[in-house]
Amino acid sequence: MESNRTRGIVLRQSGHGESDKIITFYSPTLGKITGIAKGAKRSKKRFVNKLELFTLLDISYIPPRAGGLFFLSQAELLHPFLSLRTRHSRYVMAALACELTLKFTSEHDPDPQIFALLSWLLESVDQGVKPLKTGALFHLRLLGTCGYQPQLYQCSHCHHPVNDNRSFSLQPANGSLVCHHCNPGALRSPFSLSLQTIKFLQTGQQLKIDQLHRLQMPEKAAVETLLILHRYSRHLLQRDIQSWQFVHKSFQPT
Repeated sequence: MESNRTRGIVLRQSGHGESDKIITFYSPTLGKITGIAKGAKRSKKRFVNKLELFTLLDISYIPPRAGGLFFLSQAELLHPFLSLRTRHSRYVMAALACELTLKFTSEHDPDPQIFALLSWLLESVDQGVKPLKTGALFHLRLLGTCGYQPQLYQCSHCHHPVNDNRSFSLQPANGSLVCHHCNPGALRSPFSLSLQTIKFLQTGQQLKIDQLHRLQMPEKAAVETLLILHRYSRHLLQRDIQSWQFVHKSFQPT
């Protein structure tokens, strides 16, 4: 059978038997795909050092006839993003982005925007852009692309606009804001958001992907965003996000 080709970012890999590897990657044309790379553990040409986490590949594959795994026949390395595997703060943010992509996407459901967003995060963090800011903006935009965009311009109950006269918190059930007049518990909620953070997130939702690096987000706002969006995503997914514990440790005082 003739093979096809696509670009893909490696989201997850595991060993299979003595010589094979199971690879899950995200492709702009195929979406989230899992395939088997026969002999990858022993390969000295087709796959050597090419199937690492976060790498961008040009993949030759044969689709399964009826469900099951794709057969990965060859891979060419387009970008290794090497520093993501050698710098801890960069690694944990790339791992979080890949896990969120895994959990918020379905098999065989391509979305070029998600591929572009993930590529943007990996390139930015690899080039030394602040991981916390980049991760916060990635998480925000991924939620929007997947249909869970937080509504950040007014209270969803009384429609009072966001300003410094009121405090707001994010409702995990629907991703909208509620002010402390409508919900007095908003002031003490773990989903409360500062006005500064809300304003940064509003801007982050509006910018094009290639403009996101211009947004100067203070570390405090990035941390607050990561905390809130983690809680929101965990509510949506109804399961834990395993890489979060390592991201959380990265901004905790020692």
